[in-house]
Amino acid sequence: MVVSFTVYESILSPFMAANLIISDSADLLNSFPIQGGENIQFLLKTTFDDAPIKYNFKVYKISGRIVKNKKQAYMLGLVSEEALVNETLRVQSHLTGNPQAIITKLLGSEYIKSGKEFFSEPSRFEVKLNANRTRPFDIISKLIVKSVSPKTNYSGNTSSNENETAQQIRGSAGFFFWETKRGYNFFSIDALCDEKDGKYAAPDLQSEAWGPYLEGTANTEISGDQRFLISNVVFSSEVDLMTSLRKGKYSSLMVFFNHSTGEYEEYVYKIKDSYDSMAHLGGQESISLVPVNQIELSDYPTRIMSMVLDHEAWYNEPGIANPEDEKAKDPNKFADWQKYYAAQSTARTELLNNQEATLAIPGNPLICAGDKIDIRLQNKISDAVKNRNPYDEESSGVYLVKETTQTYNFLEGTTGTLKTTLRLFRDSYGMKDKPSSRGNK
Repeated sequence: MVVSFTVYESILSPFMAANLIISDSADLLNSFPIQGGENIQFLLKTTFDDAPIKYNFKVYKISGRIVKNKKQAYMLGLVSEEALVNETLRVQSHLTGNPQAIITKLLGSEYIKSGKEFFSEPSRFEVKLNANRTRPFDIISKLIVKSVSPKTNYSGNTSSNENETAQQIRGSAGFFFWETKRGYNFFSIDALCDEKDGKYAAPDLQSEAWGPYLEGTANTEISGDQRFLISNVVFSSEVDLMTSLRKGKYSSLMVFFNHSTGEYEEYVYKIKDSYDSMAHLGGQESISLVPVNQIELSDYPTRIMSMVLDHEAWYNEPGIANPEDEKAKDPNKFADWQKYYAAQSTARTELLNNQEATLAIPGNPLICAGDKIDIRLQNKISDAVKNRNPYDEESSGVYLVKETTQTYNFLEGTTGTLKTTLRLFRDSYGMKDKPSSRGNK
């Protein structure tokens, strides 16, 4: 008998996972026997859609076995089939092209052999790399930090720090690669944060917008569909200046040395200079600055990143390989573009951790990692003021679903119950249609 079934999705994971708890009085474990690699298929009906939800997993682990009174209970660890196949593969050939095309090849018949749909968008730069016996998912993890939305603006600007002599650079970078029950996904952070018809929107992005989910209180009854009530919400992180400064969220100094030409360069990247050209989930018009002792900490680099540039790699012509050199007539198509993604990718990803929350709601198995959800939280003020302004306008609004946990409990109710737990994050405070009090504008 199946006791419970829990499914996990994460925007940070290239495969789905699940746990299946079984109460076994027929000794299925040994008489079948279960050895790992078995197919587990679940079909589950839901009130959100007429078609059943379908899950396909492979058994990879047996754990927590308890034996008592001729009965036993144990948990089967489940993962997507691609996760097991990935462990057996080592890519040896050179991989060339856009990251979108490389990932398509890795998921295809030559390597992972996945039959699932792949939704993606192209990156700005072409890539050529030596796989060097690396697993497919490990290669993809290297590509996502090097990938840049083709709609990103890198035009320079004047620094507000008069003591800074390094060149200034702008822009945004960073992609996510993850699996949901809809298929595999490869999209930029800005595409995930943008609205459906926004500047950075990606046509193939399979991301639903859910809500609004409403928070009720003991003294407040909410009419309407009770499936859209918030059971519980916990904010795990909202302000962490030390981590943000150490990771270079606000500003980083990038030091480059080109060993082929002997050229040395320094660039400063400040996220406040690129904030307006990014897509954001909240209504905050600018990044929150950090004034201390009459100086602005966000205006000074707190992380130094040193890198060696090599435009000559994969270039055998006698001319100039650097595509930024005015004398280059036929530059390297696979040049070294670290200055356009090294600090940008780190800062953009860290910006998403601006607000993190764990949300418990009535079961909704259609919500996937990478979806957006609109939540409305009660204002924590007196009832007299709350009548004019019922919602907490800084914490309410649209969030990106980072992880989902769908827990099916078959011991409760006549057909079982479903509880959904979502881990959310977003890069800015406030609601889209309300001005936020955060920021410097």
